[in-house]
Amino acid sequence: MARVLGWACAALLFAGVPARAAVACEASQQRAGAPAHQKGDKRPDQPPPGREGPKKWWIEPELRAELGITDQQSAAIDQVWQKSLPQRTETRDRLSKLEAALEKMILEAADEATVTAQLDRVEAARSEASKARMLMLYRMNKLLTQEQRAKLDAKVKAMRERDGRRGGGGPR
Repeated sequence: MARVLGWACAALLFAGVPARAAVACEASQQRAGAPAHQKGDKRPDQPPPGREGPKKWWIEPELRAELGITDQQSAAIDQVWQKSLPQRTETRDRLSKLEAALEKMILEAADEATVTAQLDRVEAARSEASKARMLMLYRMNKLLTQEQRAKLDAKVKAMRERDGRRGGGGPR
């Protein structure tokens, strides 16, 4: 039983490593003198063309019409988005740096106490980023009518089913 638990913990610990391996490889290549990405090159940490992120459903004319978002609601929701953007950006950047430091510790086989302390910092930053996002969504949600919330929820669920995702991203 302890062996299974140990392997499960190891699997969880290394689950995030492959996702960031390209960034770590790029950093090591730059330290070794390899050329950095040129302006037109595809960067591994950038979304593919056409997938720059979710549309601002409160601004996009088709989505606004479908959801019945008024000009006043759109402006108020955009204000919530803009007000939360600096904090969300800062927490996301901090999380990225902490994850990179954790990956480095894992690759260098740092002692377990150091890795555990870094894991605590990573998870605290992840929690803070999630909290900031959820509060933003809550504040946006308060600006919608019950009918608009139901339409938006149905649209998000349909999008997730279409994309084969469960939970996570997108407006709620």
